[in-house]
Amino acid sequence: MIRKLVQEGKLDEAINVLARLHKSLDTDDNTLTMLQSRLADLDYKRINNLAEASEIGIEKNKIADSFLYFYENLEERVNSVFGLKYDVSDFELQVSLKMMRQYEVKEKLGEGASAVIFKAVEKTTGKLVAIRALKSIRLAKNEKDKKSSGEDGKVSAKIAAQIKHRNIIEILSSHESDIPFCSVLEYINGVTLDHLLEVGYFPRRDTIAIIRQICDALYYLQNLGYDHKNLRPSKIIIDHELKPVISVFEIFKDMRGYSRLDKILDDLRYSSPEELNLAPEHLDYDKVNQFLMGLLMFEMLTGEPIFKGDNAESVMEARKMFFEKPVHRRAVLKAANLPADLMKIIQRLLEYEPKNRFRNLVELDKELYKLPLESSKEIELVHESYMRCCAKNREFISSFYKRFFSTHAAEGYESRFEKGSASNRTHKKLRVMVLQLIDMDNSNCHPDLDRIKQYKGHVGLSKTDYANFLNALRQEVEATDSFWQKDHAIGAAWDNVLSRAIEKL
Repeated sequence: MIRKLVQEGKLDEAINVLARLHKSLDTDDNTLTMLQSRLADLDYKRINNLAEASEIGIEKNKIADSFLYFYENLEERVNSVFGLKYDVSDFELQVSLKMMRQYEVKEKLGEGASAVIFKAVEKTTGKLVAIRALKSIRLAKNEKDKKSSGEDGKVSAKIAAQIKHRNIIEILSSHESDIPFCSVLEYINGVTLDHLLEVGYFPRRDTIAIIRQICDALYYLQNLGYDHKNLRPSKIIIDHELKPVISVFEIFKDMRGYSRLDKILDDLRYSSPEELNLAPEHLDYDKVNQFLMGLLMFEMLTGEPIFKGDNAESVMEARKMFFEKPVHRRAVLKAANLPADLMKIIQRLLEYEPKNRFRNLVELDKELYKLPLESSKEIELVHESYMRCCAKNREFISSFYKRFFSTHAAEGYESRFEKGSASNRTHKKLRVMVLQLIDMDNSNCHPDLDRIKQYKGHVGLSKTDYANFLNALRQEVEATDSFWQKDHAIGAAWDNVLSRAIEKL
């Protein structure tokens, strides 16, 4: 209530309410008296025109900031006297009020079983951040206790402060003196891997790069004494540079909702055999995550999971057949039509017995490093150019859409492609579709052109429409890639690769 009064500009009322509460705690702090005096003096200057309106506004903000700082130091004692108040009817408002001194909460990004993630802006710098707020007192207290004691399954505060890795979300600060318990995290402009897999496969070079980076992040955490558990495609974010980012916290599913059945299916599709048979304390999570890397590689390279099924029974049957029927296992792996060197690695990762997998994630990373790219020089030039564009411009696809719609206004593409207001998730999916188009010349690619042609806005498009689309893409790359003018081979490579892609489409 007190923070809400401050947010509404009723600073004098907020101070009076807290003064009464403060008195009941039997303290002799003079801070509130001083704040009341400053506020009264400011009001006198305003009434008698003794100060400019801008000066009054600045001073009032300073008083509000001082008041909130005092209130936050007092709040934990207030909770201990009057009991914890935790109204879940408007959780976003509670988080906004708690963090209002430093952050402006913009929107809810999503939620998981234990926490809600909000997008926010740091007031002093304008930097985007993510705020993770625990949803209940019980979860908050349990998590706080486990952090302080270093209990298994949670990251201790000491470890969290040490984490500095390109592929792990950075924890910027912790706010646990009062409820809701909040952590401020690095904001990642991306989308979870499970959504990107909806548009089909990833090219070989991108799959290997992503898996190697995840392995490096997991091994880094192991060195800090933390085993990442229950990693899933829904918990791996692919950022604006098409690089994977994982979290030491539970990453939210998304706004579609994530039911208990979804979690069961996720666990059945992506769990190692030992995860379904042993208690957590008996698991070697390096081996567990190796099995997951095998599943992810297969699905990223083919666009289809190994253990298919729309319900728990069918997924369980697929698992049983894969592990108990060698003929079926060989058929599934052979149908993927993957290069022998890559398939050998995947087969070893998917061994039923953990001891038959790689010694550790480092050994896996070394084996992946040895694999050849098997791409032409032209494809590599185009791929490198595209990755530079994604890294340089976080909103590269939005910029491309604007160019596409304006260049071909007469064709009415804007009204067809979600009226020009495609979601962030759709933009990220399009980035993967571009990777597929670039890769189409490779002998080991797995193009699923039907998925592309049936995607939102693509139904009924002709070859001319795709030519317009790709030509606009080339123009946007030319305008974005800083190496374009320095190396004329880049433009020629784009022309040839896109020309062949148009023919195949």
